[in-house]
Amino acid sequence: MENTFNFYIAALVTAFCCLLLFFGIRSSSSSSSSLLKTLRSTKSKKSNGLSNKKKSCGCMCSCSEKKKEEEEESMPVFIERQTGGSMMEQLVPEITTHTLSYLDYTSLCRLSMTNSSMRKAANDDTAWKTIYHKDFTVEQDSVNPPNGWKAYYAATRAIVNVNAEFYNIIRDRSVPAMRHFWLRADYIKCIHATGELFTGYDAVMQSWQQAFSWGQGFALQVQDVRARLMTDMAWVTMKAYVDMETEPFHVTNVYEFQNGRWYMVHHHSSSMLTEAEMENQNAFG
Repeated sequence: MENTFNFYIAALVTAFCCLLLFFGIRSSSSSSSSLLKTLRSTKSKKSNGLSNKKKSCGCMCSCSEKKKEEEEESMPVFIERQTGGSMMEQLVPEITTHTLSYLDYTSLCRLSMTNSSMRKAANDDTAWKTIYHKDFTVEQDSVNPPNGWKAYYAATRAIVNVNAEFYNIIRDRSVPAMRHFWLRADYIKCIHATGELFTGYDAVMQSWQQAFSWGQGFALQVQDVRARLMTDMAWVTMKAYVDMETEPFHVTNVYEFQNGRWYMVHHHSSSMLTEAEMENQNAFG
C-alpha cells in the first residue's frame, strides 16, 4: 500500500513537470512564430531587391534563394527546441527538490530513470539527506559523507540488510550460514545474553552451535535500528525482542568490510534492566 502511494506521488510529480514543459514550449513557440514572421519579412524585402537586380543566370539564382529560404524556415524550429530544453533544466530542480524528499528511496530511484532532467533532480544531495534521516536516524547531522548522501544512503541500506540477515540465520538455526557470516579471525568476539564471552573464530562458532542445539529456533523482533559507517567498519545498535511482552535485549553488532563484502566481527547482547531492577541497583550502587 505504501509503495503504491509513493508511485502515485512520483507519477504526479512527473506529470506536473511535463505540464510546465508544455507551457514553456508553447510560450517559446509564440516567440519563435514572431521570429519567423520577422525572418520572412526580411526575406521578402531581400527578394524584392533581388528582383530589380536579377541577373541573366536565372535558374541558379532562384535555386540559391530557395535553399536560403529552407534554411531560414528551419532556424525557428531549432531555437524553439533549445529554448524549451533550457526552461526544463531551470524549472525542475527548483520545483521538485522539496517534493522529492517525501518519496522513499525506491520511488526516487525509479523517478530518476524517466528522463535526464528528473535524473539530475533526483540526485540532489539535500533530498537524499532528508530521506536518510527519515529512514534511519537523525543522530548523524555532523556526518559529511565524502561521496554524497546518496552513496551514504546506499551503504547504510546495505549494512542494515546484512544485519537483518544475521537474525534470519538465528531464526533458521543454520550453523553453516553463521560460519560464512563471521570473519575468520582470532580477534572476533561474541557476548551472548547469558553474559558469556567467546573470543576467536572457533570458539565463537562453537558457542553458536551450542545455542542452536538448545531447542526450537525463534524469530527475534528487531526495533530502533541505528547504523554508523566508516570506510571499512560499521556498527549497528538495536533492541531485540523475543516477544513484545518481555523486556528487550540491547544488541551491538560490529562489521568489517573485506574482500568486497561485510563480515561480522563482534556481537554483544545484554538484557535490559527493568525499572524495579534499576531502582534496586541505584539503591545499592
